[in-house]
Amino acid sequence: MNHCTYLFTFAVCCITFVCGQDEPQITQMILPEIKKVGMTGYLNCTVTHQLNNKVYWIHKDRQNIITSDNTVDVDEIYNELVDGYPKYDVRKHVRGDLTTYTLIIRRLQLTDAGTYTCQLNIKGDQENSPSKDGLMVVLIPPTVIQGKTTQTLNIQEGGTAVLTCDATGYPMPNITWVRANGAALPDPINKFSIKTKMLRLENLKREDRGVYRCLADNNVRPPATYDATLYVDFRPHARYVQSTYGQAQNRLFDLTIECIVSGFPAPDLKWYKRNGVGKDLITDDEKHVIHALLNHGQTLSISEVWYQLTIINVQANDYGEYLCEGENRLGFHEASVIVYETSECQGPNCPPEGGVVAGATALVAIPTLLLFLAALQLS
Repeated sequence: MNHCTYLFTFAVCCITFVCGQDEPQITQMILPEIKKVGMTGYLNCTVTHQLNNKVYWIHKDRQNIITSDNTVDVDEIYNELVDGYPKYDVRKHVRGDLTTYTLIIRRLQLTDAGTYTCQLNIKGDQENSPSKDGLMVVLIPPTVIQGKTTQTLNIQEGGTAVLTCDATGYPMPNITWVRANGAALPDPINKFSIKTKMLRLENLKREDRGVYRCLADNNVRPPATYDATLYVDFRPHARYVQSTYGQAQNRLFDLTIECIVSGFPAPDLKWYKRNGVGKDLITDDEKHVIHALLNHGQTLSISEVWYQLTIINVQANDYGEYLCEGENRLGFHEASVIVYETSECQGPNCPPEGGVVAGATALVAIPTLLLFLAALQLS
């Protein structure tokens, strides 16, 4: 009796297995598709023994049907052609009892991300219709949110600055702060970079002023950057480029002396000449030319000015001590430069030795050659 029972059960299982193999079903897992925004995404759904049953691709989150078998069911308004290709498409590939429906989504946007369901509708048995889900992941490069990111900030020396930065993207970007000039971040951070949305800088020094760069990165190229400028209010500081300058007098030679002045707010700049116990203000006139340069090669940092004074046709009374001064509401500072007499011209604009300008050698040689030729003819 038990033996017969076992045989009967085995036969039922075999019949069920064979019949089950002939039933319509989705045979494989739908692999997730991960693509960058703007690219084309593909999801594959493979069914067996489809017969006359329908296969649908459905956006699970929005519950709208995209395709039915190998036909796109999206309104033309949302499925416009660009360069001859529609936004949504479907391809059907048959191999024996297996049929693969590939859902194609072009020009991927963030709204295309989500779960897509492949559903095999079995006629007369909707409740047992098989379905499987596939995930469409759309990668979005970082974009800095300017409204949530510091652009410029003014802080008094010794105060505290808080620089903020935020960004969008998928996956969510990491935020890193660095200094644009490659220097280390101020103490106590004292590192070249730090991962944080909010950079807090305490007990600020004038050396801490400059451009701080926010880097947003989520491994989707390209990363995003944004520069925040930190101004530190401090009293001016003047330093000479060269402490002494020499020039000969009464020979139509000019002389340019220079200094570098820093300070914020931007200081008023002046040149003075020491006059005994006092000093005389120098103005831009027929004897003097004054220039303030905000850029001078790679030598200037933020809040620095290259300040020049050119003395025209140096005379004996031009020798002495000159003062380069900067002043703002926080105070003033000056640097001293000495101008002294030399026997020869000094500087890049001096004529060659002997006072002969370039090209004079050739001009003198021509008359000499003519006299030599004339002498030969007379002889």
